[in-house]
Amino acid sequence: MTQDGPLSSLLSPEFLARVRSLEDAYLASGDPIEQSGFHGGAVRWRAEREPILEAVEGDGSFLDIGCANGYLLECLVRWAQDRRIELEPFGVDIGPRLIAAARRRLPGFRDNFWAADASDWHPPRQFRYVYTLADCVPECRLREYFIRLLERPVEPGGRLIVGSYGSRSRAEAPLDIARLLKSFGVGIAGSSYGGDPPVDAFAWVDA
Repeated sequence: MTQDGPLSSLLSPEFLARVRSLEDAYLASGDPIEQSGFHGGAVRWRAEREPILEAVEGDGSFLDIGCANGYLLECLVRWAQDRRIELEPFGVDIGPRLIAAARRRLPGFRDNFWAADASDWHPPRQFRYVYTLADCVPECRLREYFIRLLERPVEPGGRLIVGSYGSRSRAEAPLDIARLLKSFGVGIAGSSYGGDPPVDAFAWVDA
């Protein structure tokens, strides 16, 4: 595959169906945090998600892959402003109703959201920061997925941020993202952890 060549989805029909089923589960709640797939409340939400911003070193565009209802983007923009950083939010999600919810949440940026399978998506532009979870594709396709993101949505000199969420209630640790990325032969620019004790892991790579 070359940078300008055609892409195909990295998701099997079974995986795709499971991901799409999350749309109903998320939208079953009226709580914006729960619509983002999180059930730990506002205090834990910030403690476990704000460390994403350790990867953000200045103003710029920020694409959230799997953005759900856009609430994480809304929070990251607000938390970044506390650090005197201005982020322009963008999001892509496979669920069209979640994208509709994100557009309602951030009406001033409604044209910055797309419904698409990010694993074979040709974005209309590139972004300084691109955030994705490792579970957006099957583990066996992660290396190819990360390479596609570095080639496609991440702008030259930009940064790919990868996260993994563990589960406090199920006593599940997050993936060791930094170690995983190193195993793919890419250099790590930094890493951070969310929660106390840590339940989320983040690492980033510069394009």
